[in-house]
Amino acid sequence: MKFEIAPKTTETRLNWADARLYCFALNIDGKIGWRLPTKEELNEIYESENDLEKSLYWSSTEFDTGGAWRQSFHFGFQANGYKDTNVYVRAIRSVL
Repeated sequence: MKFEIAPKTTETRLNWADARLYCFALNIDGKIGWRLPTKEELNEIYESENDLEKSLYWSSTEFDTGGAWRQSFHFGFQANGYKDTNVYVRAIRSVL
C-alpha cells in the first residue's frame, strides 16, 4: 500500500459529497492531504487486514452524476450507490 489509512476514531457516516469535504478538511496531528480512496484502493484495503466495520464504504470513484462506487467490507463486493445515501467514510492519504 502506498497510502495511510486514517484512524478508526475519524470514521463517520455521510453522503458522498459531504464525505469528500470531510476527508479534505481532516487534519490529524498536523497531517493533511486526506481523501476518499478510489474503488481500487478500497478493495486493496478490504483484502488486507483492516479494522473497518462490516458495512459499506464510499469510494471517490463516480459511477455517474448521481452515483459512486461503494465497497462492502462484509461480503467484499463493489456496487454503485446513490450519492445522497449516508455510508461509512474512512479517509486515506498518499505516502511516498
